[in-house]
Amino acid sequence: MLKSVLKKLNAMPALKYSLIAGAAALWLFGLSDQLGDLMQTAKYVGISLLLVAVAAA
Repeated sequence: MLKSVLKKLNAMPALKYSLIAGAAALWLFGLSDQLGDLMQTAKYVGISLLLVAVAAA
């Protein structure tokens, strides 16, 4: 059931790309919050890359 709902939502380009833009904006906001400390920035980017790798697998 969930797959069919996700397929329907994924078929609507306006919704799909607005969700992608919203997620990117939130990620950039989070990154800007971490820029004060190099170690925090590295952790934020590293965890983000791990999440992308897991989601792509």
